[in-house]
Amino acid sequence: MRSALASIAALLISVLILLAGSGLQATLVPLAAKGYGFQDVLIGFIGSSYFIGMMIGCFAAPWLIKRTGHIRTFGACTALATGTAVLHALIVEPVTWNLLRCISGICFAVLYAVIESWLNDKSDNANRGTVLATYNVINFGGMAFGQQFLRLYPPAGFQLFSVSALLISLAAIPVALTRSASPMVPESPRLRLLWLIRLSPVGVAGAFTVGLANGAFWTIGPIFATLQGLGPGGAGDFITASILGAVAALWPAGLASDRMDRRYVIVLCSAVAALAGIALALTPSGNPWLLYGFAFLFGAGAMPVYSLSSAHSADYAKPSDMVVVSTGLLLVYTIGAVVGPTAAATLVEFTAPGALFALTATAHAGMAAFAIYRLTRRSPIPPEEREPFVPVPRTSPAVSELDPRVPQPDEEFEILEETDTEAPKGDAAGA
Repeated sequence: MRSALASIAALLISVLILLAGSGLQATLVPLAAKGYGFQDVLIGFIGSSYFIGMMIGCFAAPWLIKRTGHIRTFGACTALATGTAVLHALIVEPVTWNLLRCISGICFAVLYAVIESWLNDKSDNANRGTVLATYNVINFGGMAFGQQFLRLYPPAGFQLFSVSALLISLAAIPVALTRSASPMVPESPRLRLLWLIRLSPVGVAGAFTVGLANGAFWTIGPIFATLQGLGPGGAGDFITASILGAVAALWPAGLASDRMDRRYVIVLCSAVAALAGIALALTPSGNPWLLYGFAFLFGAGAMPVYSLSSAHSADYAKPSDMVVVSTGLLLVYTIGAVVGPTAAATLVEFTAPGALFALTATAHAGMAAFAIYRLTRRSPIPPEEREPFVPVPRTSPAVSELDPRVPQPDEEFEILEETDTEAPKGDAAGA
């Protein structure tokens, strides 16, 4: 196991540096936009543009990698992402920033696809779970680390955009210097959304809710924190607190869901996120530690819902369909993340900063209510038929190949052809 991680150490270093630059930029862009006087609605559009780019990049990645290869694709996308980061500081104009964030979203979706197909190539059936868990830790660690650069310079300036660009460009070095053979090109995503909705309504609703709430939180959350008197550095700590909450809750929630109906755990996490959102909306300014504490609870409740929804959907899918399930959930998540920032920004523009968390609380409360309703409509999958919980990142369709639940070519079992009219694993009704 140690040798497997050693073989991908350079790639994981690239991931850490890349996610630090991406995490810094995700928080920096709304803070800088606010500092430059952009209206909240325009900031929401900018946040939505990034996720539109992510959606495009998920479909463009296989074609681009097949055309140019993994290393050239990685180098080209890091160069383009570096350039877009710098251009934010050179051209301060909302329409341009929308375009730049869309390009950034495309670049990062392709970069994730390259990284994840490489990780899958360097892992095998015995260690894919360990590799995926390590990749998750690196993802969270890089995003949290990037927030701390906000203490160095004011957001409305060129310095922090330069730091973000520097980190993204440095991430290309370990990949560019690797002597490892390039992995197989990832397959183009296959979508069967109607089938997926019938397979697992709760899973689809959970993915959309996470996209809506997290997209809104990442775009408007830093602005909310600064308006609450935390300042740019405190806004970074506010986001970091939510990431730490996700790290603390992800595995306990997953283990609990392996022992009971996952919908109960989804209800609990959604309820925690809703209550934390209400608390954040009502917390008066000048209470930093209270805000950090509620942000921690928000992350602990909101962020595990996607992986729980993925695991719940996997319980009803055949192993041969897991890639289709993962791709569909990622698309639904991205659609929610496109809607979330603009919806939250519009509410904040015409009401108050706390409206951000009124929106997320409503979304999470609705998710909890829907999951409770579904509990009355279908009996749970028996424990012996449940797939094990896997914390799946919301990055690219290529990450599904790292999922231990996805069959690999060398695994010996019969792959059954399935059509939209076939009943999923379990009984005939949707989850």
